[in-house]
Amino acid sequence: MWPVGPPIQRDTGRNLEQRPLLPERISPVRFRAIVAASLSLGLAASLVATGSAAQAAPSPTAAPRPIVSGWFGWWASDPDITAMTTQGDGVVGEVAMFWWSFQGEKNPLCLFDNGDYDKDGSWGECLTNTDTPWTTPKFDRQRQMLQDAGIKVNASITDLGSATAGELTQYLATSKRRNAYTTKIAEWAVKAGVDGIDLDMENFAFNDGRDTWDATKPRWVAFVKGLAKKLHNRGKTLWATVPGGVPPFSGTGAPNPGTGYWVYAWNEIAPYVDRLNIMTYDYSWSVPGPIGPNDWATLVADSAVQQIGAEYADKVWIGAPQYGRDWPARSGSGYSVDDKCPSDWKPSATPERTVVTPMSARDLAAREKADVSWDSDAGEWSFTYGQVVTGKSGKKSKECTIKREVWFADARSALMRAKITPQFRIGGIAVWDFGTVEGDFYSRLAEYGREIAPAKTTVTVTAPKSRVHGTNVKIDVSTESSAGTAKGAIATLTFIPKANGTARSEVATITLDKSGAGTFTVPAQASGSWVVAVDGDWYRKAGSSEPVAMRVRYGVRASADATKVKANTAVTLSASVSPTVAGTEVVLQRRGADNKWADLRTVVTDADGTVRQTVTPSRPGEVSYRYRVAASDSLLAGRSAKITITVTK
Repeated sequence: MWPVGPPIQRDTGRNLEQRPLLPERISPVRFRAIVAASLSLGLAASLVATGSAAQAAPSPTAAPRPIVSGWFGWWASDPDITAMTTQGDGVVGEVAMFWWSFQGEKNPLCLFDNGDYDKDGSWGECLTNTDTPWTTPKFDRQRQMLQDAGIKVNASITDLGSATAGELTQYLATSKRRNAYTTKIAEWAVKAGVDGIDLDMENFAFNDGRDTWDATKPRWVAFVKGLAKKLHNRGKTLWATVPGGVPPFSGTGAPNPGTGYWVYAWNEIAPYVDRLNIMTYDYSWSVPGPIGPNDWATLVADSAVQQIGAEYADKVWIGAPQYGRDWPARSGSGYSVDDKCPSDWKPSATPERTVVTPMSARDLAAREKADVSWDSDAGEWSFTYGQVVTGKSGKKSKECTIKREVWFADARSALMRAKITPQFRIGGIAVWDFGTVEGDFYSRLAEYGREIAPAKTTVTVTAPKSRVHGTNVKIDVSTESSAGTAKGAIATLTFIPKANGTARSEVATITLDKSGAGTFTVPAQASGSWVVAVDGDWYRKAGSSEPVAMRVRYGVRASADATKVKANTAVTLSASVSPTVAGTEVVLQRRGADNKWADLRTVVTDADGTVRQTVTPSRPGEVSYRYRVAASDSLLAGRSAKITITVTK
């Protein structure tokens, strides 16, 4: 029987070194009570906000919602990349790769040597002796593999390790250096062919010390703003990767800024970054426990959305570990050992905590004949086993069996984590790392991605077949979707002129009513087609109508200064043409005895779009005139109503 050890302490974040503990801790009982309350309130609010929008069963061939993102290390293998490109089925939309690192003022953008390109026999260090300091052949090859599969690639910039503690914040202290750094990053992003940048700056949290945060925070925010602008101007995106901490909420129930790591200023950078990746793993570090318990991750996601606002909720990506740890269990100041072990026994070498993958953890459990159990709250697996360790009791050598405890997350864990996505309408999960996922990972996540994929929005437009130029046109739009109405959606009316079918111009926008319908009222300007695009939401895809053609003819209004005159009396005829422009040719016509219209003369409009002529009817009776404008590239021919003049003797 194993002795019972002290209460478990939890650590947060991702790093390769010791995590500092945050000042506040939540007991497991209270922690899970908060989770239950939060989930109940969150679900209720969601139902009120969305009206419980029903969603049709997904087609097995439908594209999944791309809810999976995450990282490859610089050490990623081509088979790891191929597994994603061949099995992802669209559930992975973007990834990041450990590409560059910050190595101090003299080398602020260091390229990882992922292929021993400097021939020194080691990998992973700074590659400086190269003609392309922004990329390597291996990075280029793997990037192209992913991009060819429709997966965008972001280059991560890391600063992992205590060797450079405190250096990045000093490097960002001046606007001159920030400007130079952001320019270099943006230029290298273009040269490397990546789709964006991921800032994974963790020393602020884990090695610099909390006493530096007041100075670091404004530097970090200014750095993010400047880099975002330069990347966006180049068509690139920006991610910020930040640690998740405890507690997600304060004792008053208010969100805890940055879940403790307020130096990263989530609410201030949210408008500028394209993604906020929150590392909800390494929750347990120095003592055994879950790697990234799902109940904690749920609270972190809730807190994040409340901090940055629902407007930016889809920028939040919550961390999903795909690894585990194997700890030697402690008891008091020593280790948990078997009952036969002497009380003064000490191991010859300190038992180490090790990292496991889902596959290696299962293999270990099988070798040790250990029972693997699932924790439904944490969403992870665990087991214990005994390890024979050599040590000493007094001066005698003695072998004892130390208890070891293993926790690990796998595809089932990731699937459970992904179900946070629709609850808070966040972007999805961020996996660390793709090099350790199991064979069924992508298929299981893709299946769930199809379940929550946004439904198609069908947009129908009705418009008159023809109108006179300058008159108002009512264009009706209606929508249909299996996910419910497009209530409150923004609809944008676009016009495609017949004279230039490749040109498009936005004409107007409206907000659709509760039935997902609305009406545009716009002036008829030219012949062409109307298209209406309707914004999507979390449940619906954006939709666009088929083009609906409408012909527009010249508007011509005619008048006479008299409609009853004596023979051989001059009458002034005038016409106004719409559109009102100078130089439009207008033909004056008269109807003959055979009731056919004959051209009398051609005149052109003045700057006011008008013409005036004098006619002198000579025969008693009725004579009719009208004006006609020939068709142009954009308008059909138009004519006025007839003007009838009664001529007396």
